[in-house]
Amino acid sequence: MRTLLCLALFALLGCPLVVSPASTAAQDQLQLPGEVSKWFVNQDGSCVQCSISNCGVWQNLPQASTLLFDTEYGARVRGGSGPGRVEAYADRRGIPCYNVTGSNTWDWMQWAAKTGRMSAIGCFGSHFQTCLYYAPGEAKPWKVRNNWHGLTDTYYEWTEAEFKRHHLASGQWIVILKTPSPAPLPAYVEWWK
Repeated sequence: MRTLLCLALFALLGCPLVVSPASTAAQDQLQLPGEVSKWFVNQDGSCVQCSISNCGVWQNLPQASTLLFDTEYGARVRGGSGPGRVEAYADRRGIPCYNVTGSNTWDWMQWAAKTGRMSAIGCFGSHFQTCLYYAPGEAKPWKVRNNWHGLTDTYYEWTEAEFKRHHLASGQWIVILKTPSPAPLPAYVEWWK
């Protein structure tokens, strides 16, 4: 309510309001509350779907965020997945995604982070996790959330070399939703100063 009153006051006074992203620091972006990430705990080898579901919540895409559950978007999807299975259930559920394999996954992950998207990524041997951000220039520029039981609140921060080793151990495969990322939190700027 206070925000609406402030905006109305600015409009009445004819003052332009300048809004800029609150923080461009990578650690302040791409966060899901811990209680939400616990909805997507991998207890049965469904790590790919858990990771895609995290991305679905972030990008407000219910057909992706409900992969683990029976819903109006389709029957639950459990168990291991490869690129072909992801393509099939994405088509059935109407999930627009980039299902990328090969040596260009690095560029795609960086693009996802730059555009405010999470990405579901191969990480560790035969496992998928959620890449939260990439902040070039930081000592540990990659931040990844695990989905294994008991580790959903665990974030890994890795150097380029550490991250490369973990991604290669799983095979170069990632899934990125094509839908827009949410808007960044605004910061109100005292433009008159």
